[in-house]
This record gives sequence, structure tokens and C-alpha cells, in this order.
Amino acid sequence: MNACAGAAPAQASNASTPAADDGADAGSDAGQERAFAGSAAEATTLISAVVDKKGGAIGACVRDFRARKNLLRERVTVSFGIDMEGTLLGVTSKGKEDAELKACVQDALKDAAFPRSHAGVITVTKTYEEILQ
Repeated sequence: MNACAGAAPAQASNASTPAADDGADAGSDAGQERAFAGSAAEATTLISAVVDKKGGAIGACVRDFRARKNLLRERVTVSFGIDMEGTLLGVTSKGKEDAELKACVQDALKDAAFPRSHAGVITVTKTYEEILQ
């Protein structure tokens, strides 16, 4: 996804795939008022926090994808595009496009309260990987 209004796409730090749903994504954010980000950097930080809050559900999508594709230890990179109104525009996965993965992640984020901003389209990228102990 390309950024608008001079805002560059942002890269978020790596996230690990949760081993189990920790309940952090239970419930709906739909009733929450959307924050307003004053800058592209603030919007990126707020969007990243919303995505992290849904980590259990997104992690389940990634685990299902890995199992379907027999890529059990593979890193999975997912990008999330959010517009100025805080609407999820789309989800993409680097190198391993999969309609089921995209649909699952979009469903996990369908009620997320992403921030509004004047920063154009913000793209946040997360990498999900298994942590070996």
C-alpha cells in the first residue's frame, strides 16, 4: 500500500505469534471512540497498538496458515493499511499471498478502533514468528 499526503509507510517491530489466545482481543472495539493522531508517527504507533491488542486472533490466523501450507516454523509478514478515517483498507502478506489468511486477519480486525488522522494511508507491517525455547 502506498502512503498519501507525503506520509511514508511505516514498519512496526516484530511480534511473536502467541502460543495461546491470552484473551486480550476478547470483546469488541466497535463502541470505542476513535483516537485522533496528530502525525503519521503517532498514527503508526496507535495502529500498531490496536493490531497488537488483536494479537491472539491474528496469531491463530497465522498458525492456521502455517499448518495449511506446511510452513510450521516460517516467518509470516503481514501488512495492514489504514486510511485517514481509521478504516482498515486491506491486509497483505509478503511473498506468501493467501486468501484465507487475509480473510481471517481482516475478520480479526473488523471491529478494531483504528485512529483517525490527516496522515493519509498508513501501512503497518508485523512479522509473526515462532519462538523456539
